[in-house]
Amino acid sequence: MKNASQQYSPTMTKDYSRISDTARAVDAEVLPRMASYIRRISPQIAAMSADEVFVIADYGAADGVNSSELFEAVICQIHEVNPTLTIKLVYIDLAGPANFETFCATSALAKLKHVEAQYIQRSFYEPFPEITGKLQIGFSSTALHWLNAKTVGPDYFQHALCIQPNQLPDFERRKFAEKWKADWRSFLHECRASLVKGGALFFANLANLGDDRWPASPGYNNLRDICKELYEEKKLSEAELNAIFIPDYFATPHEMSRLLNEDDLRWCFAVNAVDPLTVPCAYFSKAQDKLDDPQERSKLAATLAHVVRAWSESSMWIGLHADNKDLIEDIYQRLRDKFYEKPEGLPYQYCLLELVKKT
Repeated sequence: MKNASQQYSPTMTKDYSRISDTARAVDAEVLPRMASYIRRISPQIAAMSADEVFVIADYGAADGVNSSELFEAVICQIHEVNPTLTIKLVYIDLAGPANFETFCATSALAKLKHVEAQYIQRSFYEPFPEITGKLQIGFSSTALHWLNAKTVGPDYFQHALCIQPNQLPDFERRKFAEKWKADWRSFLHECRASLVKGGALFFANLANLGDDRWPASPGYNNLRDICKELYEEKKLSEAELNAIFIPDYFATPHEMSRLLNEDDLRWCFAVNAVDPLTVPCAYFSKAQDKLDDPQERSKLAATLAHVVRAWSESSMWIGLHADNKDLIEDIYQRLRDKFYEKPEGLPYQYCLLELVKKT
């Protein structure tokens, strides 16, 4: 059997490469916060010399597309203060660099003067000596809910009935909540090592806002039901049913606040924001008045299944036996069918965090 680090390394499929309406909605919330921070440190920016570099990192960046408009606006604001300051964008993700390189070559960011870009293929839970003591702004959106698979054994992410921790009852979900806390403590300590004094973190964390208000829950629940159906049809073995599991956890804002209030983290960071946010499903909002039209209904179902596939397919592949990989297309066709039968939006619930390094 493969070890956990080989098994559970979730990545986005190549068709993730476009700026989503969800990302733009997050940008609209994050940009004013970043802009305010840059105004506060503008004397420091103005005083930076030609041989200094202003470093911005995107944790869980995929191919870099979704943060590109946000970063472009931030860079323009920085260059209004110090026009020749070199800005280095560091993109961090588990995926290979090919999709990033394709995006980077033709992006608007590539046309900006005094801007460099680096892609690091690595888990954001690992150390980053490349930016130790150099990071000014850290950013992440729709990424930091993934758990660190390298610290647990291959059987950790398995369940006979569910495919995601937030589907589980409280007593079963507890071990994932504890793992999330341990992973985040480690991650924030690495961020502290990377940040300069006064450096800031802006995270749009996918979050559980109570009841069924956790991100894209219809997508997860439909996939769970599809796996059960395939097992009952004897197309999935019991071992495969157990092994299909998406290794992420959506913490509540309260869990995030409680963690940040722990002594060692409270000493490291000033917490400027822990703000819940719901972004409605853009695809469903545009189509909900046209659902009587079979063509529009089918188009919506295909779009929703396509979006879910982008973040779930790697986990499906992990759970399936080598001789059963052709079942992937059946899984996502069934997902389209379920969204056609019962159209449901994929709203995204967030908790927006703004942290500033104190020491």
